[in-house]
Amino acid sequence: MNTPSSEDLKQTLEDFGKVQGSALVVGGMAVIHYGYERSTKDIDALYAYADSDILERLKPNFKLTRKSPIGWHHLEHRKTGVRLELIPEGVLGTYGFIPGPKAVGGENGFISLYGLVWLKLISWRLNDRADLDILAKARTSEFAALREKLHPEMLERFDEIIAGAKRDMEFDPHGAIDTLRKGIGSERVEEAPAPYAKKKRAARTKRKTEKTPAQSGK
Repeated sequence: MNTPSSEDLKQTLEDFGKVQGSALVVGGMAVIHYGYERSTKDIDALYAYADSDILERLKPNFKLTRKSPIGWHHLEHRKTGVRLELIPEGVLGTYGFIPGPKAVGGENGFISLYGLVWLKLISWRLNDRADLDILAKARTSEFAALREKLHPEMLERFDEIIAGAKRDMEFDPHGAIDTLRKGIGSERVEEAPAPYAKKKRAARTKRKTEKTPAQSGK
């Protein structure tokens, strides 16, 4: 499946927004919304279990390509061909049940950052971890505040993300993420020099301070 153009994604998102109701945009588009400019092939939307007429509302602009008995429907935008994936509240993910739009909250049609982290910690695929890693570096202070809101069962995975982000930011050799360090940790961790390195530095210092007989004019 080819990656859609930004214009096609924008058009699809606009048409979805007209009739999305309480549903919230999640997945790659939500990650982009929160500052990580990566590619995405479709639009994912979380909808409430009680929203039984969402397919009917989408029908004018989207055609149904797969109807799932558990509500995980796939549609396609009639004009752009961009896929829309509907994610139902209450379905079991890798590490728990998927919450509904009311529980995660959102604004302007997008899931909250808290809700996005929640969903990705439940899914916990490789791309979910990669998204969380980047977002943890870009929005460090907000991430720190999220920890006390998360369920205790999620904290081990969440802390793994935070620890990895700290390591990356502390040992970035090119300083490419220096501006993201605030809030992740002010103490820079450095590896202690090996004993042989200490001896080499001491020898260099001694050579600089001692003059040879020729240098001293003797």
